Amino acid sequence: MSLEQWSQNGWLRRDETTLAEIQQLFQVVDRDFADAQLAGLSVDGQFQHAYDAALQLCIIPVRVCGYRVTKGQGHHKYSIDSLQFTLGSNWSKLADHIERCSRLRGQAVYECIGAVQKEDAEDLIELVRQLRKDVVDWIRKQHTKLLPPGI
Repeated sequence: MSLEQWSQNGWLRRDETTLAEIQQLFQVVDRDFADAQLAGLSVDGQFQHAYDAALQLCIIPVRVCGYRVTKGQGHHKYSIDSLQFTLGSNWSKLADHIERCSRLRGQAVYECIGAVQKEDAEDLIELVRQLRKDVVDWIRKQHTKLLPPGI
């Protein structure tokens, strides 16, 4: 499979991006990542903000490649799973981990308080830290013109 095949399946659509859009997406990532680390925030809140940052970090490479995930059922899953086609197959296992976090997030947001443990939030925050670095390195190597200044 590839992003182009996903596009043919209707899971993505072609949509060129701009440096300004990528810069705005990184601003969202950085805001959510900072919020995830705020003192006094609940574990559920930390996890939610870290998940939001992780999801945006999955979306950025797709946008850099000139695609947009089609909104609707499964758009989080497609965004996360796309890492294998953008950053490489070595991200498959970590994409699976982000998928598990997505399900845990769903429980925390829609079903019950306390579904998320402190270790879950800490683990996801660390994953976001590494994913952001890897996304920036990938853009720097593969799509330099779309790397926002100061990133």
